[in-house]
Amino acid sequence: MSKAFRMTHKNCGVLFLVTVGFGFGATHAVADDTCEATVVANLELEHDLTCVGNGITVGADGIKVDLNGHTIMGSGRGVGISVIGRTGVSIVGGTVQNFFAGVQVGNSTAVVIEDNQLVGNVDGVDLQAGSIGNTVTENHFQDNRSRGIMLRVGTSANVIKENSFTGNRVGILLFGALGTTVKENTVSSSVLAGIRVNVIATANLVVENTVVSNPAGIDFIVTPTGSATGNTLRENTIALNTCGLHGPVAGNTLTENLFEGNAADSCS
Repeated sequence: MSKAFRMTHKNCGVLFLVTVGFGFGATHAVADDTCEATVVANLELEHDLTCVGNGITVGADGIKVDLNGHTIMGSGRGVGISVIGRTGVSIVGGTVQNFFAGVQVGNSTAVVIEDNQLVGNVDGVDLQAGSIGNTVTENHFQDNRSRGIMLRVGTSANVIKENSFTGNRVGILLFGALGTTVKENTVSSSVLAGIRVNVIATANLVVENTVVSNPAGIDFIVTPTGSATGNTLRENTIALNTCGLHGPVAGNTLTENLFEGNAADSCS
């Protein structure tokens, strides 16, 4: 059962420091909980947290979840941090590991996910339908079993920038993304592909990324209805991949990309 805290609540478990605003200032309340907490005020995690199911649910707009260098550890299922129907939330400064989704965002705007480690989840960050105008920046994604970042149908105007990805099955999947900016990321040593673009992803800008040592650097998926069009790839460094650009790229704009040391710069 989910729990929300605005005052001291004592059980066995892990300490959270919750900052609750009251107009002219803020007070601090310490709350213990065994996961599945709903956060309704600024939160600073004081200890690592191990969860069998879900971790933290964000239950208010405009709040900061500061992991403060700590880890939320899952059991391979559930969601580490859930942000549904919110605006102006930030999630910073810690590790979310071994959940089905490390951070899941849906029907939310102006969410910032910054300076975290997303490790060993199925999806590190899952941007679901209604995720509009959110930013994922300066995070490290490692060994996520399906995708580092998944952008689903109904997502638009999100920014994925200055992150590093290594050892994920797919680094970034633009599944149904519209108008996404993917900028200045480093994507390496993926199991299948560094950046993957699904047939229905369009109007996305992939710019100034370094995509290195993947089976496919940037992969345009082929389906019975064709492959993606209307996307722009500009000034990316695509190096040391088995195949730099995989799949048909007709209908997309490619300018000033640098290809170095790939077994093949492009292949079908």
